[in-house]
Amino acid sequence: GLATTLLGDPSILVLDEPANGLDPAGIVWLRELLRRLAGEGRTLLVSSHVLGEVQQTVDDVVIIARGRLVHASSLDDLARLARSHVEVVTPDPQALQGVLDDHRWSAAFDGSAFAVDDVTAADVGAAAFAAGVELHGLVQREVRLEDVFFQLTSDGAR
Repeated sequence: GLATTLLGDPSILVLDEPANGLDPAGIVWLRELLRRLAGEGRTLLVSSHVLGEVQQTVDDVVIIARGRLVHASSLDDLARLARSHVEVVTPDPQALQGVLDDHRWSAAFDGSAFAVDDVTAADVGAAAFAAGVELHGLVQREVRLEDVFFQLTSDGAR
């Protein structure tokens, strides 16, 4: 279908779930083709529920939820809306909580790990080290398009 469409040399392409059913090699091929077509100055509108693939493919994002436009921006601007966080595991949660409080870092504890918002793993690690707090895990969690989507489309975001 895509090959037939491209025979007409369209300046605008509307694709609904174009990677659906493709194997990994086909997905990479499609991603490269779409980038090349966009590089030629064509406009591509891609509809997909596979947000991880969208994040690797598009430049701009339009999010529609419940029939309403929720957000429109570049992918980079959309990612800035998400709150990054660091996951921290320690054998001494009370001591780490003291360090987080001293720095006024917002954190949630689920019984096994802290999720510290809007800070880098390096900052948390340095603060814990300076306070003599032992850490068993320290991971910076990247912002995913899926996370931002749920933030924007949840009932609390409206």
